[in-house]
Amino acid sequence: MNESVRSLLRVIMAALALASSPPAASADPTAFVCDVKGEVALNDGGRPPFLGELIPGSRLKLGPGAQAAVMFVVSGEEFILKGPGEFVVGKDSVTAATGATPAKRRLASHADAMVIVQASKAGTASLRMRSAQVPKPGAVGPQFPTGSIAQLQPALRWGGDPSATYEIVVTAASGKQVHAGTVRGTTLKLPVKLVAGQSYSWSVTPKEGPPADARFEVLSADAVQKADKARASARSFSDRVQLALVLQGIGAAPDAREVWGQLAAERPDIPELPGLARP
Repeated sequence: MNESVRSLLRVIMAALALASSPPAASADPTAFVCDVKGEVALNDGGRPPFLGELIPGSRLKLGPGAQAAVMFVVSGEEFILKGPGEFVVGKDSVTAATGATPAKRRLASHADAMVIVQASKAGTASLRMRSAQVPKPGAVGPQFPTGSIAQLQPALRWGGDPSATYEIVVTAASGKQVHAGTVRGTTLKLPVKLVAGQSYSWSVTPKEGPPADARFEVLSADAVQKADKARASARSFSDRVQLALVLQGIGAAPDAREVWGQLAAERPDIPELPGLARP
């Protein structure tokens, strides 16, 4: 085989290898808006969406007294921007074009990019459905927990008359009753610890009326530990946003909705939050 044929074969093999290689994955989003308060504009336009992605070169303009928080996924660092000023988003930091230098801190827990993207889409979609009203509390029945949770001593919550007395029974999948008692009101912090990785049912029975029940499961011990770590560090608003995102990421959607609901009540100025609190 002469050299020209060998060269031709090498070119053909290289082309085949290139054709068979999977396409390069697009870069994951790296920076997100985790809080916005007051007059904040993105790229001289409108308010940036809550949990919206920021690409390098994005500019945030803050009016007097305004505040925003930008989180970078890879480093887990958060930059706090305070107005008045104009700020430029880079690959791994935010700098001030005018105004005070942003404060920086490292988050103890944070979600990955894809979880944030999904939450951002859900929050944005909720704005397009503003006319959909939050369902009014109905008859007596379990509200939380249902589905998968990441805590061992949940606070049970149910619909009904808050001045009435109810019988609450929690039963393991094995049939063993782990709690039974009466309580006045519509909440109860479970006085016993559940077991990670186990399924349960619980019922609410009013003084006059039939029982209503629901089922839930406690996620694995690893998931509970990760959730507990995020809860322990959830002090600021941004920390609690990350807590909700971490809970979503490990599959504890009911827990996440509880946190989103609390944040929505505290921050009515962020219109995306109520949608994130709804199933």
